[in-house]
Amino acid sequence: MDNFWTKVAIAVVVVVAVVLGINYFKGLKRFDDAHRGPEQPAPREKTVGDTWREDEKRLRAEPNVATTANTGQPKPMQFKQLTEEELAGAEQLFEMAIASRKMGRLPGLSYGQMVDYCRQIIEKYPGSEFEYKARRMLGEVPREKRERYKITEQEINPAQ
Repeated sequence: MDNFWTKVAIAVVVVVAVVLGINYFKGLKRFDDAHRGPEQPAPREKTVGDTWREDEKRLRAEPNVATTANTGQPKPMQFKQLTEEELAGAEQLFEMAIASRKMGRLPGLSYGQMVDYCRQIIEKYPGSEFEYKARRMLGEVPREKRERYKITEQEINPAQ
């Protein structure tokens, strides 16, 4: 009987030691966290959602302002005005391109649909703000994937 209680006591001590050890190591802060001041929040890892929000903000941004060659002064870019129907169609294709880009950024998926939507926008709405944004979106496809979709420099920047 003495042997049985000795084993039980040892088991209890081991379990308590494991629980205390786990709590101790869980409570330890990383060196960076322990030496960071209270006013500095811990850096947060970038999530897929963060990347999507950044992409959307950048891709929906107004086109950059061009500068005139003579004076070097900023001049707003001029785009072709679209009819109500054209505007609705361009917006729809652009939204589908944005959604396809999000999916293309996930591992194992591709940019194929996004490239198709951008090419449709470029073909159907030349000179519009949506054409500019579609070309910008094509330009952000990683270089190693451009060859796969046969994206040319002419599609990205027609001035070249």
